[in-house]
Amino acid sequence: MHPIDLMRKYGWSYHHLAAEFGVSEAEARRWGFRKTASNYRNPPLMAYKLAEKIDRELSTISVSA
Repeated sequence: MHPIDLMRKYGWSYHHLAAEFGVSEAEARRWGFRKTASNYRNPPLMAYKLAEKIDRELSTISVSA
């Protein structure tokens, strides 16, 4: 899962996303740019894995609540 998809799924702000992933807000915003943008940055592979883990945990919490 792309970290931006996680942000949109749970209605997070870029500030919240940046805090979850330990990056600057500017870096998190670059993940959301179109791939054709000159300042686009692809998130590291670990960010995708972390997004999957966070999504599973939040899904489990919402199901049990």
